[in-house]
Amino acid sequence: MSFRLFLLIMSLATTAAWIGWMFVIHSIDPTQAGTLGFVLFSFTLFVAVLGTAVLFGTLLRIWLRPSDLPLRQTVRAFRQALILTGLFFATLFLFSQEALRWWTALLVFILFTLVEFLFLSRKRPSA
Repeated sequence: MSFRLFLLIMSLATTAAWIGWMFVIHSIDPTQAGTLGFVLFSFTLFVAVLGTAVLFGTLLRIWLRPSDLPLRQTVRAFRQALILTGLFFATLFLFSQEALRWWTALLVFILFTLVEFLFLSRKRPSA
C-alpha cells in the first residue's frame, strides 16, 4: 500500500467516523438509548478523534522532517495519537464522574507522559 493510499483511506475513515458521530448525536436520545447509545457515542468519537490526530500528526511530522521515512513517522504519529486520545477520554470520564480536578488532570497527564517516555526510552534492536 502506498503512503498516499494510506492517507486517502485514513481520511475517508476519519470523515466517516465524524459523520457517524454526528448521526449518533442528532438521532439517538441519550435518555432512551441506554448502554447501546453510550457505546455508539463513545466508539464513533474515539475513532474520529484518533483518526484526526493520526492524520494531523503524520502530516505535521512529514512537514517538519521530510527526510525521515513516512512509515516511521506514521507509526510514531499513531502511537502518540492513541496516547492523546486516551488522555482525552480519561479526562472525559473523570469529568462525567465529577472527579476532574486540577490535580487529577495533572496525574492523568503525568501517567500518559510516562507511557510515552517508556516508548521513547526502549532500546531498538540494531539491524
